Amino acid sequence: MSCNMAGEEDFFLEEKRFKQYCEEFIKHSQQIGDGWEWRTSKDLGDGYLSKTHFQVRNRNIPPDLKENSDNIEQTLFTHVEESSDDSQVAGVCATEEVIRYEYHVLYSSSYQVPVLYFRAYFLDGRPLTLDEIWKSVHVCYKARLLEGPWDTITQQEHPLLGQPFFVLHPCRTNEFMSSVLTSSRKQNRHINYIVLWLSTVGPVVGLNLPLSYANLAPKQNTNADSV
Repeated sequence: MSCNMAGEEDFFLEEKRFKQYCEEFIKHSQQIGDGWEWRTSKDLGDGYLSKTHFQVRNRNIPPDLKENSDNIEQTLFTHVEESSDDSQVAGVCATEEVIRYEYHVLYSSSYQVPVLYFRAYFLDGRPLTLDEIWKSVHVCYKARLLEGPWDTITQQEHPLLGQPFFVLHPCRTNEFMSSVLTSSRKQNRHINYIVLWLSTVGPVVGLNLPLSYANLAPKQNTNADSV
């Protein structure tokens, strides 16, 4: 932990703390049935948080709806709980299309922060292109992506799976997280780093956390806000 030029403390996340926060996160996810799990790479031994869920998107969007940014997100997408079989969500009407989203949270040793990797594809196996991903981002988030703190959405190889994934670049994660964590520490409040970070960056790419995660705290932790 150090101080930046603005006088705020830098909260770099150690890998050990990352895994502890993930354990808390998964435990709560299991309690509420939110579908997150910890997966381990067979070859490398490293692990990551993973969740898969489906979205049903309307193919035909009325022109007047496109101009109504208040309702477009709720109307375009219906979130479907994770299913063990794609065929269970394939029976939608012809005016709709089902998209499978897969989210992975990995630890970056270079930046010492978590990184959100994700990919999306239709049930026939066709992946969404980067252009289609950008079009799926709500208009209110597009401006924020261009300005930061997430910098941009890019496509690169998954460090553990070796497959192409989209990623929210982590170069400014510590910058915006340090500000919030400094405030929480002054108020002597425990905040799970993963919950705070994911609730901030997740909605940009269609990933929303239930509000109950905000109450997540360890049973015993005398120095809960240190990372």
